[in-house]
Amino acid sequence: MRNPVAQIVTLALFLGLFVAPAARAGEVVFTPQNNPPNSQDGWQAGTCNTSTCAPDSPKAEFYETAAGHPPFGITQFIVRHQTVLVHEEPEVDMKTLRVDLPVGLSVNPGATPRCEAEHPGDCPPETRVGESIVTVSPEVPLLPPVPITAQVYNLKPKPGQPARFGFTVEAVPDLPLLPPSDIFLEADVAYESDYHEGFTINVPKVDAVKLLKNRLVFNGRAHAGSGVGYFLTTPSTCFDPNAAPFQHTYSTYARADSLQNPDPNFPNGSPFVESKLPPGTSPKDCDSIPFNPSISVDPGTNEVDSPAGAVTELKLPVEPSATGQETSTMRTARVSLPLGMGLNPSAANGLAACTDQQFGKGTRNPVACPAGSKVGTVTVETPPLPEGPLTGNVYVGEQKSRDPESGEEFRIFVAAESERYGISVRLVGNVVANAKTGRLTAVFDEPAKEGVLRGGNSDNLPHGLPQVPFTTFRIAIDGGPKAALSSPPTCGPNTTTSELTPWSAEFSGKGPATPESKFDLAAAPGGGACPKTMGERPFAPGFNAAPKTDAVATFTPFSARVNRPPGQQELKGLDVTLPEGATAKLKGVPYCPPEAIKKAEERSGAAEKKNAACPDDSRVGVANVTAGTGPNPFKIEGDAYLAGRYKGAPLSLLVVTPALAGPFDLGTVVVRVPLFLDPETAQVHPKTDDIPDVFGGTKLDIRSVFLNLNRKDFTLTGTNCRKTATEGVLKGGGANPLDPGAYSSFKVSEPARGTGCRKLKFRPKLNIRLFGKTQRAKHPKLRAVLKARGGDANIRKASVALPHALFLDQASLATVCTRVQFAEEKCPKRSVYGKARAFTPLLGKPLEGPVYLRSSNNTLPDMVAHLEGQVDIDLVGRIDSFKGGIRTTFGRVPDVPVTKFVMTLPGGKKGLLVNSTNLCAKPVRAIIRIKAQNGKKSNKKPKLRTPCKGSSKKRR
Repeated sequence: MRNPVAQIVTLALFLGLFVAPAARAGEVVFTPQNNPPNSQDGWQAGTCNTSTCAPDSPKAEFYETAAGHPPFGITQFIVRHQTVLVHEEPEVDMKTLRVDLPVGLSVNPGATPRCEAEHPGDCPPETRVGESIVTVSPEVPLLPPVPITAQVYNLKPKPGQPARFGFTVEAVPDLPLLPPSDIFLEADVAYESDYHEGFTINVPKVDAVKLLKNRLVFNGRAHAGSGVGYFLTTPSTCFDPNAAPFQHTYSTYARADSLQNPDPNFPNGSPFVESKLPPGTSPKDCDSIPFNPSISVDPGTNEVDSPAGAVTELKLPVEPSATGQETSTMRTARVSLPLGMGLNPSAANGLAACTDQQFGKGTRNPVACPAGSKVGTVTVETPPLPEGPLTGNVYVGEQKSRDPESGEEFRIFVAAESERYGISVRLVGNVVANAKTGRLTAVFDEPAKEGVLRGGNSDNLPHGLPQVPFTTFRIAIDGGPKAALSSPPTCGPNTTTSELTPWSAEFSGKGPATPESKFDLAAAPGGGACPKTMGERPFAPGFNAAPKTDAVATFTPFSARVNRPPGQQELKGLDVTLPEGATAKLKGVPYCPPEAIKKAEERSGAAEKKNAACPDDSRVGVANVTAGTGPNPFKIEGDAYLAGRYKGAPLSLLVVTPALAGPFDLGTVVVRVPLFLDPETAQVHPKTDDIPDVFGGTKLDIRSVFLNLNRKDFTLTGTNCRKTATEGVLKGGGANPLDPGAYSSFKVSEPARGTGCRKLKFRPKLNIRLFGKTQRAKHPKLRAVLKARGGDANIRKASVALPHALFLDQASLATVCTRVQFAEEKCPKRSVYGKARAFTPLLGKPLEGPVYLRSSNNTLPDMVAHLEGQVDIDLVGRIDSFKGGIRTTFGRVPDVPVTKFVMTLPGGKKGLLVNSTNLCAKPVRAIIRIKAQNGKKSNKKPKLRTPCKGSSKKRR
């Protein structure tokens, strides 16, 4: 008889010939998947109503309720093996198993207490969350596989882990010498991608056996002690897993590594094995998933129009029923802060921006945003982490657009992290700012992604936030003088609205939840009564306007400043008139052309600051603006340029301000100021376009405007020392800053008075000459030439009385321009009786135009010289009788320097003047009385030059 020991050895060698060689690196370690799937598949996973379910089990054994707590969660693998008789011999020794759960399937380790024992086998029963059936193959080839059942416990995770589970495999009667082995499931969250959960098992090497199979059966409704919620929750979605692009949405994937050919990069690059939902099953009942969020907003201040460290908190309740459905995870959140609660420009002082690369969304790199970009903090409380919330910072994200309503101009980066649990939730909030009102709406919604590789498959990921449960999501904006937000301008109630959409909404037909939050404010900035309405807000801004020096006849900068105290109405406009004599030298100053103005309006602030659109030759000054709430408003610097006609005014001032605020480029603010001119006094009347209170979506909260016209030899003081003022009105936002009809007005008057008038000399020269026929009843031509010296006082009043020898021809007075016709510039041609020219060093070309007779309240019509050019001036002369002759008195001559003035009245049949006697009979004299702006006088009785024989230039 043969030796039985030798027979066993021989049989073992024989069987060994049929054992396949070890798997190569990268090969699948599991037995093949079948189509259709069945209980022999190498990888199986799902949620079930029974603990024994398999891919080919009856449909009733599978749990299909969305957002529910399944009785069981199953994973099972079978190692690739050879079967001889009853013996199943693994072809490889599994070293590591990696499992990736479906997106949205939530494992809640906070459902039970966590065991702190060193060995899972020593854990108390209340920490139990399932069981593991480990099937091993003995080293002796003739023995069948041996199943070993162990309890799975919820363990205290190691630092940097969100969860940890474990079980202890101990000896059984069939394997009495099997050493105890602790097996751990090391959990993680893929926060660098879609936030799905997963775990890794490192399989210990045991010489006596080889691992053949493992079936993990988790108690989906585990709940004990102080735990919150239940252990497993299915996704809140009901996509069709049998149709593209969601046929992989609910799949569970596995990867494995072997001891024989370990992959140093595992699990990266290792092949996936996919376990889909069993055929004919899909998530259901999305229409009954509860979703009852609430929102609360605390402004962080009790004062209106002040820096606001606002705290916004969203809450989602945890549903208490094990057999019911859990609250849906949130897909999108749109939160609109109260109207008037806008971005605070004061926050731009020292503010930086965080780049997308520094934020590191989609990576596991640490957040590296600069400290200057931090504007708040975030706290997230979630049932899986009961021992401490996720906390972190809110950063300003780099600007991607200059369209405030795109959500790409203003972005916030939210990083809620737990170093203890190794989780970093990184969200991008797109802040949509209404371009007209500045109202802010924060939108949290991850964009859809196509062709995303998951489990080796190309999936389309729908838009939406990570399918991660939370109970509280709190963003607190840093308070203090540099808070990123400003409080609303009225007491309230100030209402925050929201649109919170659950992941279940797409399948339920239900719209978003729309919870609101209201708060009231109690005081004005610094104390005082709180305005209940926009119209009740005060409006009493400070105003001053004056040349740098009061000295007369001096080129000196002219500046104007408006100060708006906190809590007052928006500054919407300025409509004032400067004192007589406040002028500017336009000669040599080109206009900023229309195409440059348009370019400035459309370009970025950075481009404008680097290279101004308007030519530098057009620059006449600077404009500085401070904006924002709190004690340290942000300063913005701009330039003032001379521009041409605008809205009926002959000139305009263009204020161009690059809106660069910290890391933000909001564009270029262009405000145009028509410069109207009183034609009779030459007083300048600036009347601004509406000053924006919102620009680039930012609520400006303008605190001051300072305009300094400091171009060398540009603005000039007058030559009078009378008490006068810059006066007019400032416009406030009133009851509605978007409606000019609702604006308020505040009268302002800044006294002004020149000095040094007595030092000015006054020596004008006026020559009058007659041409043509000198006989009685003939119509001579008259030309008057006035010359003034530079640096002398300007003329205030001039009276010329012609001799008795010259009358007005009554026949010529038949056609007179009415005042209405004159105002409309529709005077009849026959009302023109002469022409005039005026030369001034302030302009590059002389003013010239017709001389009209215009209707008057006096007995005789007025004589008006309508001078046209870069600006238009009307010299109005009153005609009356004086000592038997006619006299023309120009009673209000503009306080501007005129070096030469020429008036010509034609003669002939249509001449205005007629000889009452022969002009050559004897010398004729005029009476000339000229008064200066400084009060000095020049009175003369010169002889008129005539064509009579013997008349010369020297005759006086």
